[in-house]
Amino acid sequence: IRNDEEISRAEFQIYTRYPNDRLRMIPFAVLVVLAPELIYLIVLLMPGFCPSTCMTYRAMTKGARRHDKLKQKLHLQALNRIRNAGLSTSDFVDEAALTKAVQAGNSVFSLDQMSRTNLALMYRFFGIGPLSMVLPTSWLRASVQRRLEYIRTDDALLGSEQLISGLGLVELFRACQERGIPAADLPEYQLRLALYNWVRLSQRQMPDNAVPIAWSRLVLLNRSVKLANSPV
Repeated sequence: IRNDEEISRAEFQIYTRYPNDRLRMIPFAVLVVLAPELIYLIVLLMPGFCPSTCMTYRAMTKGARRHDKLKQKLHLQALNRIRNAGLSTSDFVDEAALTKAVQAGNSVFSLDQMSRTNLALMYRFFGIGPLSMVLPTSWLRASVQRRLEYIRTDDALLGSEQLISGLGLVELFRACQERGIPAADLPEYQLRLALYNWVRLSQRQMPDNAVPIAWSRLVLLNRSVKLANSPV
């Protein structure tokens, strides 16, 4: 709800992407006027330079491959982090285990208590931005908080409108990337299933805190949390 009016997911996406797209629009418009023949190469090689409406699936896939390689490294770091916190991979494999781990009150699940090292890990995993090692802790915490709040709202809209099965490939791919779900080179049905499982877990167990689900993605990486009474 915005300004006392209920909005759809499409409207929510426009609202959240508009500020970034507005910053990119002027240099992109100059490029269109001065060198239109370079637009395809720019979209392919420098996707961050382009407004979101100009992104192609091919360009997004190329960027995702680079980020998925980084996720592999962050995955190994995450395994060390949870061991240091007294947790193991078995605490993330299914819905019941994850819920129990969260209820135990471990500080890794609390954004307010999360260490700078773990904040930087989340910051990089979600692809929020570069330079995580030189940014102030308060900046990292606020950035991760904004991303998690955005995801929480988007999860609610995806669930309430039952949109996952109808998302176009680019939107589906972007939704997976925003949640840290490895997406490069995966078939469409696997992307939909991964997003479906994320949203179900978010809505059923932790609607007010996406941190545990984010940790589950870091720890399990290419596997999903098993849901109770799930048909898949």
